Amino acid sequence: MDKKDSKKKEEKEKKSLLKKKENEKKKEAKKKKGQKGSDSVKADQVEILDLSRQKLTELTPEMKTQLKNLKQLKVLNLFQNKLRTIPPEICLLSHLTALGLNENNLGEIPKEIGNLANLTLLDLRYNKLKSLPPDVGRMISLKKLFLRFNKLTELPKDIGLLTQLEILSVRNNRLSQLPSEIQSMRMLEILDLQHNGLTAIPDVSTLCKLTVLDIQFNNLTEIPGLAHLTALNRLHVKYNQLKEFPVECCSCLKLEELDLEGNRLSAIPPTIVNLTALSKLYLSRNNISALPNEFGDCRVLEELYLNDNQLTSVGPLVRLTTLRVLNLANNNLEDLPEEIQQLAILKEFHAGSNGIVKLVPQLGSMKTLARLELNDNALEELPEGIGQVTSLEVLNLEGNQLRGLPDTIGQLSLLEKLSLGCNKLKTITPEIGKLTALTELHLDENELEGLPKSIGSLSSLKVLSFNQNQIQDLPCEIHQLDSLRLFGVDDNPLTLLPPEVAEGGSQAIFNYLGDRLAQQNAQPPPV
Repeated sequence: MDKKDSKKKEEKEKKSLLKKKENEKKKEAKKKKGQKGSDSVKADQVEILDLSRQKLTELTPEMKTQLKNLKQLKVLNLFQNKLRTIPPEICLLSHLTALGLNENNLGEIPKEIGNLANLTLLDLRYNKLKSLPPDVGRMISLKKLFLRFNKLTELPKDIGLLTQLEILSVRNNRLSQLPSEIQSMRMLEILDLQHNGLTAIPDVSTLCKLTVLDIQFNNLTEIPGLAHLTALNRLHVKYNQLKEFPVECCSCLKLEELDLEGNRLSAIPPTIVNLTALSKLYLSRNNISALPNEFGDCRVLEELYLNDNQLTSVGPLVRLTTLRVLNLANNNLEDLPEEIQQLAILKEFHAGSNGIVKLVPQLGSMKTLARLELNDNALEELPEGIGQVTSLEVLNLEGNQLRGLPDTIGQLSLLEKLSLGCNKLKTITPEIGKLTALTELHLDENELEGLPKSIGSLSSLKVLSFNQNQIQDLPCEIHQLDSLRLFGVDDNPLTLLPPEVAEGGSQAIFNYLGDRLAQQNAQPPPV
């Protein structure tokens, strides 16, 4: 091909490319024009409008005009603004099904809200409402009503007309009572009344579809009608004034989670065994001194919290072989039975603040244990079998009478946190240097006179604290701990360190150990 033909070809390709770009521009302009026309046509057919997070204190005239034209609007979000009142234009949106007004500064609700007969969701959380108009009862389609974190002192009787309501959340208000008309809400599945000042609630036996009843942090002494809640899955009654276990709940055979923490219970009824679906049970901070033998037959229980009671014996708990979490802290236990090994899949065991003097060797059989809290007891030694619990990640032995550690402690290769403060330890086994996963080692307030050189092998260590001991010198190998972030050395004699270093604080000591280590490494090996 000659130069003339080549030039013609180039010109032809340029023209083709220019024409292509021009066509694309026309197509894009046509597309935009079409979209604009389409938006114009569909303006009165908009179903969702989001005006949230606009810092609005009121709606602008343009917004009000827009709302009037949105005849088919179904979802309106105005949450996280600064609205003080609800614009009346909203109450004219007859097709509205969901209205989000949460996190504003609303002080009242207009009675016209009752005009929203098709509304199924109304969210008024985090406002400053002190009351609701009776007209809320006219929103007959409402299924979800969120009123939490307001200043409500009462609910109107007409709320009972919301017979389609499935979720009612009024937590964190100032309610002292509920209207009996609430019994008409037979479709209710979740009733959340926690953190109020309720001294009594109406009989709940008619709320047969209820799956969650949350009445924690009130002043209730009884819960009438519980036995009829056959669909109940979760019951939260934490921190009330119950003096007796609500025996009626033992008829709620679908109950999976029961929280009675912080009441005044002194006993557990044998009928608790009827709760064959119960997997989580919270009985902390009561006055329970003994457990019925039948308790051991709660065969699907996975989490049990009995801390801060008056128990003197583990009793039937050793038969709860499905347990994964067991908290018995702050009771009056003096020992643990050999049968504790039957809790073969236990992951967390809390037994701190008791009077336990000795641990049984069978503890070593608990192969899945990841967290063991035995602080503030009277232990003088650990069994050799502790090294067999190789799944341990956290071991808390603070506040005991330990004078030493078994060498088998070095077998805990997954251990991340070891707390040994406030004991009577004089030495630490060199085997501790094998704990390469350890990130925290607490040795404060013991009688230690030194630390092993192997401590420098703890490559993951971030916290090393041995305040208030009798240590006179430190191994230079500590300077090898590259991950160390907290180095607690206060209140030790450190007489074998130069005075200016000992008085210079942890950083000065750490630097000195580094210099001394470098000097040691620079010396020729002995012949």
